[in-house]
Amino acid sequence: MHIDLPIRLLDLHAAILTEITPSVPSANATFVYAVRWREGATFDLSKSAVKVHRARLRKLGIDIARPYAGEITSIRDA
Repeated sequence: MHIDLPIRLLDLHAAILTEITPSVPSANATFVYAVRWREGATFDLSKSAVKVHRARLRKLGIDIARPYAGEITSIRDA
């Protein structure tokens, strides 16, 4: 599966599940981080769980360490 960004939020879960982790619970957890980030949450980047989910999302070009800018775009294009 090739991911073109910007990506719709509902397509993000499928992208995580097919590209990042085959485990549905892991994909769900990472998706929750993306949703919370999109809603304006900030994360303690020193926490190991945050590091895991940030690394997964960065594989899709999404960096939850940066504030959400209105659409999910690739950090590769920034």
